[in-house]
Amino acid sequence: MEEVLVSDSEDSPVRLGLENPKTMSSLELAKVAEPVEALEGAATQENSGSGDALGGRRRLRKGFSTGAAAAGAARAALRRLLIGESSGIVAVRLAAGYFLPVPVHEVRVEADGSVVAVVVKDGGDDPDVTNKAHLGVRVRLVGASVAASPGDFASGEPYALSHLPFRGVCLVGGEGVGVATKPGLPVRVGEPAINPGPREMILRNAADELLRPAPVPCASRSAYFPVQDGLWSAPDRSHVFLPFPVEDKRLSRVALEIEVRVEDGEALARRTLNPRLGILGGLSILGTTGIVKPFSHKAYEETIDVALSVARSSGCDAVVLSTGGKSEHYARPLCPDLRTEAFVQIADFFAYAVTKAHSMGFRKITHSAFFGKVVKMAQGHAYTHAHEVPLDLVPLARLAGELGRDDAFCAEIAGCNTARHALELLLAAGAADVIHAVSQQALCESARIAGPDVKVRLLLFDFDGAPLADVGPAGEGGDYRNAWAMK
Repeated sequence: MEEVLVSDSEDSPVRLGLENPKTMSSLELAKVAEPVEALEGAATQENSGSGDALGGRRRLRKGFSTGAAAAGAARAALRRLLIGESSGIVAVRLAAGYFLPVPVHEVRVEADGSVVAVVVKDGGDDPDVTNKAHLGVRVRLVGASVAASPGDFASGEPYALSHLPFRGVCLVGGEGVGVATKPGLPVRVGEPAINPGPREMILRNAADELLRPAPVPCASRSAYFPVQDGLWSAPDRSHVFLPFPVEDKRLSRVALEIEVRVEDGEALARRTLNPRLGILGGLSILGTTGIVKPFSHKAYEETIDVALSVARSSGCDAVVLSTGGKSEHYARPLCPDLRTEAFVQIADFFAYAVTKAHSMGFRKITHSAFFGKVVKMAQGHAYTHAHEVPLDLVPLARLAGELGRDDAFCAEIAGCNTARHALELLLAAGAADVIHAVSQQALCESARIAGPDVKVRLLLFDFDGAPLADVGPAGEGGDYRNAWAMK
């Protein structure tokens, strides 16, 4: 499910049944790949129909995130701007390096020469408010170096450098895209609420499109690069300047303005947590991987059951329960002796996964999580999703006070907008004891659920993957009775 903040969840690389999609050009891939509607998720749910090989359960269909939709729209608009081609489907490069075919709803040329492309977000079998939202991207070539002779931009011919107001991309939050107004979010205050993953995806796909070999020789450079006349001025709306994420000297000669829009985005955002989090004026553009996993409690519980069963059948007596792909990735070096099957992604199903692991005979459980999940685990929440369990930082502030922090600091912690913001304040204040204590509380809750015959360990990471706490037995035993025991 696509969430309000950048998700910890990481899907596996998307494979479209092609022998080697990385070696194919985007044009080739877009022509041969199946439409995204054909992609299905691995999770299942109960189906009242006749069912299939899954024993009466149908597969839930995966979709693509708002970030992937924006990247696809940007790619389609830039292609029309550069070579005059309006594609009905484009291949979007995902974070994992694979390509996803994304249908394009509309491509149009504006009066000022810029191009707008629209993609309709397809969330698959996912009940997200952004499903079927129209994401538009307006691309404007602010400036480009002029070639010494007519030719293809990707040919590597020498260029006579012209003045550019900036180099790279000016990424603009258009109508329906929110603006960050509080600290602790994945983007800075004042910037458009386009998360780091989608930013990277949009810029990478724009770079790929710029570096594509031209399908036909062009007669004049001006036809290929319709540089806007007059002086460029920064947009009135929230924007950020970003470099292309690809090292290629040809890209240093280009300045693009990419504006992301969401039709009815401000109205849709009122149905999310954005206003409370301080994202005002519209939706967030999200997506770590570009793929939206279908979300169903029963389906995810069944997925956890299967993963734990595979681990047990593989001879594992220890299991690592991570909240997603990132936290799993960070935990692997700290659990070097465990098999791949021992790593199970449980998302928000904290108590269910611990109970199931115990019932299947695992005698060692390691949790791998980020701060927000650990705070909720410490408070005894069996399920930690933001839509069902709002973040409450008052107990964390109370804990900080019991460990000697003054009233002003505790009030600031209690009033934080996000767990990320609270963690930033704790780290800045050198409050490692508070971080460690809340980790111990979370460990105690897990140990309470698992029972006395299970050894429990908890790994807490910051958002860049640095370990913040490692509590409980890495090997032999541990005392869970004292929630305040310092590392």
